[in-house]
Amino acid sequence: MENHLTKGDTAETDSELHRDIISQFPILNAYTQLLFGFKLPADVDRDVIVASLQDGFDKLKAEIPWLGWQVARELGPGGILKTMPWPADVPEERIRVKNCDDLIAPMAKLVSAGVPIHMLDGSVLTPWPALPQPRGLEGPDPVVAMQANFVQGGLILNLSTHHTIIDGTGIYQFMNLLALVMSGKEIPAADLEQANRDRSRVITLIPRTEPVKSYSHLRRPPGYTWAPPPSPPMWCNFKIPVNALARLVKSVKDDPSSNKPGSLMVSENDIFSAFAWQRLCAVRVANGQPPERSSKLGRAIDGRMALGVPLTYMGHMVCHALVRLPLGQVAKLPLPQIAQVLRRELNQANTPWSIRSFATFMAREPDTSSLLYGGTHDARADLMVTAAGQATPLPASWGPLLGRLCFLRRPTAAPIPGCFIINEAEGAFIPLTLCMPEEDINGLKKDPVWKQYVRYVG
Repeated sequence: MENHLTKGDTAETDSELHRDIISQFPILNAYTQLLFGFKLPADVDRDVIVASLQDGFDKLKAEIPWLGWQVARELGPGGILKTMPWPADVPEERIRVKNCDDLIAPMAKLVSAGVPIHMLDGSVLTPWPALPQPRGLEGPDPVVAMQANFVQGGLILNLSTHHTIIDGTGIYQFMNLLALVMSGKEIPAADLEQANRDRSRVITLIPRTEPVKSYSHLRRPPGYTWAPPPSPPMWCNFKIPVNALARLVKSVKDDPSSNKPGSLMVSENDIFSAFAWQRLCAVRVANGQPPERSSKLGRAIDGRMALGVPLTYMGHMVCHALVRLPLGQVAKLPLPQIAQVLRRELNQANTPWSIRSFATFMAREPDTSSLLYGGTHDARADLMVTAAGQATPLPASWGPLLGRLCFLRRPTAAPIPGCFIINEAEGAFIPLTLCMPEEDINGLKKDPVWKQYVRYVG
C-alpha cells in the first residue's frame, strides 16, 4: 500500500478528483476490430442493407453525439486522449462498403468450417489495422466506424472502436443500441443518460489524505525489453461445448478441497481461466520452458459493477487482476487450488477502493506514455484472459433486414501473444480466440487433458 501524502499537500481541487484517466495507456491508442456475421438471402438488395445501417448509425449519433466525433489529445502538459467534435471541414465516411464475394469464402462455407480466424482476412475486412498496431492513416481518428463486407450469402459487418474511448462492454452496448434502432425502437432514457454522462465523474479519485493501493507494477522498469515468443505467434480459434464446460465446473466444485473451511465460492470463469492457465503452463514446460520461470495470469475486470456503474455506460472501465506463479507450479497444482488463487486475487482487485486507486495512480503519473497495460509481459510464459459478453449479451434480433447474428469473431491481425478471449456462447459451443506461439498452440492440440474438453477450430 502506498500513500502519496507529503508535507504541504492540501485538498485537491474538484478537477483533480474527477478525471477520465484509466484508459490512457499507449497500447490502447488503437482500434478494436470485431466482425459480426449475418446470413442473408442470395437476392438481397445490398444497398437497402447499407442504407439501414447508415440510418441506424445516424440515429445513434443524433442522440449520442460523441459517437460521431474524433479521438484527439488535449493541448497542454499531461493532455489526455478524449472525444472531440469532428472537424467541420473533413468529410465523414463512417460506413464503408466492400463487396468481398471473390475475396472471402461464402457465408455457408465459413459457418460449416466453424468460422476459423484464418478465413477472416483482416486486410480485407477491416478499414485499418487492429490493436496493437496504430491506425496509421492521415486525418482525424473516428471514435467509431463500420465496414459492411458483403460475401456470398451474407454480411460480415466490421466494427472499429477506439480502445481508449470504448471498452468491450461499451462495444456490446453500442451494438445493442444499433440493433434497437434498426428494429424501429426507441433508446430508453436511462441508456441515453449513461451514454452521455460526464466521464470525469464516473470514478472519483482518492484524496491525497487517504491511502491508495500501489500500482507501481504498471511502470516500465529501467531497461525493460519485451521478451519475444519462442516461436512465431499465431491467432486461432478453439471451442468448448457448453456441456463440456459444465462437466469441468462440476468436477472442480465436487472436489473435496473446494468445500474445505475457508474455501471461496468460485465461478465458472475462475475455473475455466484456471484450467487454461494450468494446461498452457504444462505445455510450455513440456516444450522446454524452465519450470521456475514466472508466469503471469491477467484477467480483465469490468469495474462497473464494483463501482455501481450501470452496464449501459459506454466508457472505458477495464482494470486487471494479476497472479504470478512459476510455470512448473501452475502445471502441477490441482485445478481447484488454482481456481481458489484466482478467485482470491479477483476479490481483492475488484473493489471500489482498488479500482479508484488504479484511476488515482494513473492521474498522478507525470507521464503515462511509459506505462504498461497489465504490467510487464513475457510472451514465453504469460496469459491474459478476457471474457466477452458475460454481463451484456448481444441482441437476439437486429431488425427485419439482418435478423439474428450468426457469429462474432475477430479478424486476422498483428499478434498479441498470450491473448485468450472467452466469447459469448453460440448455441452449444463457446468460441475461444487465442494468440499464442505456434508451439503452444500445437501443444494444446495434443494435450490429452485439454482435449477432454476443448476442440480445435483453426
